Parts: sequence; structure tokens; C-alpha cells
Amino acid sequence: MKEKFSQDYPRFKTKIANFVLTQNFTDRCKEYEEYFEQMSSISPDDMKEYVQKSPTFLKARNKSLSMMENIVDIHRKLKELFELNEDELGLKYSYNLLEVDKEIAKLLQEAAFLLKEFEKVSQIGRDAIKKADDPFLSQVHQ
Repeated sequence: MKEKFSQDYPRFKTKIANFVLTQNFTDRCKEYEEYFEQMSSISPDDMKEYVQKSPTFLKARNKSLSMMENIVDIHRKLKELFELNEDELGLKYSYNLLEVDKEIAKLLQEAAFLLKEFEKVSQIGRDAIKKADDPFLSQVHQ
């Protein structure tokens, strides 16, 4: 098992390097982290007006913040996994690259799902802000 792992490891590392390059993985990680930082650094006072006008906004904001935190966490896990050397990877996954591939696929699927949901929830938040800012729309639903 360990010998086969060592034979297949160089191909695996090449596959990971190609993935990181073609998917702009490093830039995406940085982008998600910066976006999360921006989202979490907005003070409650800055949002007070929207929170008062639209409970939908607060719910969407909190949900999207939580989702982005999970997206960042998943990408950190992937980055750590990609940076493991042959010995570390072998020990962690019992010298089974198929298990590594399954773990990567699971994390990528989870991230893709969260990104899609994040976009939906963010749109709900943007719509709530737009409605709160529009005097005609905000009167209709009061």
C-alpha cells in the first residue's frame, strides 16, 4: 500500500498543482478571506438603519456571513491538505490517495454549494437594502 502510494504521489501532486493553477485557488482563498473580513468588520451601527427597516436584511446578512465563514474554512482545509508532504499525507490518509481524492471532492462540492447559496442569500440582502432605501417600496410593505 505504501509503495503504491509513493509511486502515485508525484502524479497526485501534479494534479493538485494543476488544480491550484487553473482554478486560481490561491487568489480565491485570499478573495474569500478578504470578503469575509469586510463583511465581519461592518459595525452594527453602520447597519442599524437597515436592521430597523428590514428584518429580512439582518437575517440575510447573518446567514451570508456564516456561509462565507464556512467557505473560508473549507478553503483553508483544502490549502492545508494541498500543502501536506508525502509522509504527512500518507499518514493522515492511510496511504490511500483515493481517500484523499474523496475528501477533496467532498470539500469542493460543499464549497460550491455554499457559494451558490451565498449568492442567493446575498441577493435577498441586497433586495432588502434596495427596498429599505426606496421610499415607495418601503411604504408598500409597512
